[in-house]
Amino acid sequence: MQGIIYIAHGSKMPDKNEKFRQFVDLIIEKRPERIQRLAFLEKDDENVPLVASEMLEAGVTEFLVMPMLLFPAMHAQEDIPEQLESVLGDKASYRVADCFGDEESVWRVALDRIDEARGHVLIVAHGNKRFDEPDMMLTEVVSQMQQRTDKELSAAMLYGKLSFEERLKNLDGEVTIMPYFLFDGHLVRKIKRLSEPFIADGMMIHFTETLDLDDSMAQAVLNKLEALDVSSHA
Repeated sequence: MQGIIYIAHGSKMPDKNEKFRQFVDLIIEKRPERIQRLAFLEKDDENVPLVASEMLEAGVTEFLVMPMLLFPAMHAQEDIPEQLESVLGDKASYRVADCFGDEESVWRVALDRIDEARGHVLIVAHGNKRFDEPDMMLTEVVSQMQQRTDKELSAAMLYGKLSFEERLKNLDGEVTIMPYFLFDGHLVRKIKRLSEPFIADGMMIHFTETLDLDDSMAQAVLNKLEALDVSSHA
């Protein structure tokens, strides 16, 4: 029997985890699988090993794995497979869908956020020093967004090669930073904190809201699951 496990990062803030549950519920009702569960990478309960074990006991032998992450890096490429394999072994198979940060229904939300942005717009995501995929994906996302706005956009990362601090050093005048994150949180606060020296030096920097797990992005996840279905029958 096929089941779907949706794997999110998890938060210490209960309201954000609850919002993830509500968001995943929108996707679950559109899928035919009888057993679909949400698990969290960093949570004592509802963690991946626990939820995967419960799904095994319920009869799931084929797992569709949906990383509830914008871009693939350590969590998607290492942590999720390791945690699943520790439980599933030879008891069940699994296939991992692509992360969904490059889907149009996601970057359309970002376009809405920058609708009234002033100056140069930096689209800033998490990034990772060890993985190039997030940089490539965000660069393509920003390219797609650029075709639909007359604002001047560029891609930047909190970590890794596309350092947003380096980007800021090469800009002057007015800048708007759009945090390409699912939620506001400590990483967004870090971006704001690292921007303070530039503001002190006279740069005018504005910040938009994050993606805030907008309901319209559920279609992005459904698209990735459908692509996984298609690839399995190719």
